[in-house]
Amino acid sequence: MASLKSPLLLLLTIFSLLYTLVSSYEVIYAVNCGGGRHTDTNGIRYRRDESDAGVASDFGKGLTIARVPPEDQILYQTERYHYRDFSYDVSIKSEGEHFVVLKFAEVYFQRPNEKVFDVVLNNHFTVASNLDIFARVGRAVAFDMIIPFTVHDGQITVNEETSDFDGTLVVEFSKGLRDNPKINAIVVAKGNPGEFPPLPPLEQVSKNSQQQAQPETDGEWGDTSSKGQKFKRPSGPRAIDPYSSDESWFWPITIAIAVFLPVMFCLCGLS
Repeated sequence: MASLKSPLLLLLTIFSLLYTLVSSYEVIYAVNCGGGRHTDTNGIRYRRDESDAGVASDFGKGLTIARVPPEDQILYQTERYHYRDFSYDVSIKSEGEHFVVLKFAEVYFQRPNEKVFDVVLNNHFTVASNLDIFARVGRAVAFDMIIPFTVHDGQITVNEETSDFDGTLVVEFSKGLRDNPKINAIVVAKGNPGEFPPLPPLEQVSKNSQQQAQPETDGEWGDTSSKGQKFKRPSGPRAIDPYSSDESWFWPITIAIAVFLPVMFCLCGLS
């Protein structure tokens, strides 16, 4: 029995090492808003939503969400919305680079300018002003916003704007011009936001869905020429373009294979 424990412990250690090599971010918090627990195809474990704010809805289960594999449809089919402002609080105990991923899908309205709201971090940083999900991507299409932030010495910084930080990240969905604020899922992680698994490019969505979406040219997305400019409400940082490099997966996978194969040969020899 003891002879079996040693190889098993070694294997577990190797898997832990592989995870560290392949992943350059650590998930601190993930919740499937309005839904139950779920582990996605990237291994991220989403907790069951235990918030009692507003309404938990699974109306989207009647739809197939574009840009999402069948196994992860639930992350965009369930949601939480409220008739007024509501928020999620996340404890951040580490310093350094972090990011928050906000997952959305419009599952109800069938035209733009029907649901418009804001997203604010810590009652200071408006990271999405007049957000209209349908205007961004259309109906039943996944849409992720990735917002980087840095925590250091009791301060939180978003796009060079700094505020006091007491260890709690407050992600607030603020009622705007039309209907009610909502959210489908949230991920908060420490590390490089550029390594977070991206959704497929919008160009791969069906032609019909593309025609529905009418991209906006103002609001929080505004003119991109003023890179690094400080902002206050209602401006905000541009979401990271996760498609700027489509080769980021190559080296982590190569390293993982290079480490894994010799270990397997070693274990076979032990047996």
